[in-house]
Amino acid sequence: MKKIVYCVLLGLAIASASCTKKTPETTPVYPDGSKADDANARNEMDKVYSDIETVFNSQDYKDASAQRTSGAILPCGKVTFNTKNFTIDYSQTGVNCGSRVLSGSIDVTLVSGTTFADAGAKLKIVYNDYKVLYNVNKQSITYNGTAYVTNVDGGTFLDLFTATTTVTVTHKVRGQLELTFDSTGTGNANVIREWNVFRKKTYTGNGTATGISLKVEGDTAIDTQTYLSIPGAFAEASEYGISRDGDKFVCDLSTPFIWSNCGASYGGPYVLKQGKVEYTVDLTTNPIHLLGVTKGTWSATAGYRLDGANFVFDGTCSSSGYRLDLAFKNSGGTSVYSTASYQAY
Repeated sequence: MKKIVYCVLLGLAIASASCTKKTPETTPVYPDGSKADDANARNEMDKVYSDIETVFNSQDYKDASAQRTSGAILPCGKVTFNTKNFTIDYSQTGVNCGSRVLSGSIDVTLVSGTTFADAGAKLKIVYNDYKVLYNVNKQSITYNGTAYVTNVDGGTFLDLFTATTTVTVTHKVRGQLELTFDSTGTGNANVIREWNVFRKKTYTGNGTATGISLKVEGDTAIDTQTYLSIPGAFAEASEYGISRDGDKFVCDLSTPFIWSNCGASYGGPYVLKQGKVEYTVDLTTNPIHLLGVTKGTWSATAGYRLDGANFVFDGTCSSSGYRLDLAFKNSGGTSVYSTASYQAY
């Protein structure tokens, strides 16, 4: 059972979206954010994309026309501009960033378009030994590889607040990354895993203070038997790869996650009204298969609320949590074990 616990933790990546920020919060929070596991690996990727979005939506990026350096855009790391390209440098010795030490660098290059605000503009993101080390236990995750972010429709986040008609800003992410996990904190017990990323985020504004929303989707289709050893198909996959523990997995956002403004101003609150993430783990080579278990599934369905001792689907601004479902199945698809529970946002 230990081998599939990561699946549960990874699912919790969606589980604590804030409802008090001025824009929908997409960086998740974990019960334990200091472990080198799959859940935090996904969380740290989200933080990188958030930092990159902060830079290219900054006035510094808009004004960049030559080589110069700024240390004021991000709370951690130094940003060096070269016209419309930039590098986030955390130094080789590392930069203290709260409970984490960040090191290495991330290069961001505009490979298509005049600026990233152009329709079809594309950023190339290269991870150069970007390492996240947790102070409390010295565990770490190191990233290498390349990802691309495409601004499908053009525009910037500022357009969402200034438009008088409906505006959408859609970003597609494609990535192939190599993750090195050190879950012992010793620096000599590393495992290297490959992850593939396919995500789409669509920001929409309708010209009113309360009309801003965010939709997060998986953006590729996978027939499991072309990747996993178990039958099935995923139409909205956002990631697939090898877990830290060595099992093949697919993450599928079978229902898009949608945050909507439920307040009277731009300040929100923004509430997650719907969405479902499903994680499937191929356990055919895991020791647990000796118990007849070949498949692990975990899902989180947003839009629920508590009604007394029961949790019921709401799908409105009164939504307050997730329905969590966990199951282990045999080769015939029958559940050997299953459970359901409720978790507040």
